[in-house]
Amino acid sequence: MILWTDDTAAAWARLTADGAPALAAPHPWLDRLLIAWTADPDGNPIQIVQHL
Repeated sequence: MILWTDDTAAAWARLTADGAPALAAPHPWLDRLLIAWTADPDGNPIQIVQHL
């Protein structure tokens, strides 16, 4: 699943602070996106993305 946001770092920080697993911290991808990874309660990966 991909969730688009205006602030990947803030969304990832809030989700992980609330107990979601931190699979990958926010990082640039292809010099045009900022992405991070977490997971839902069943362990399915969720990508959090914003345009840079």
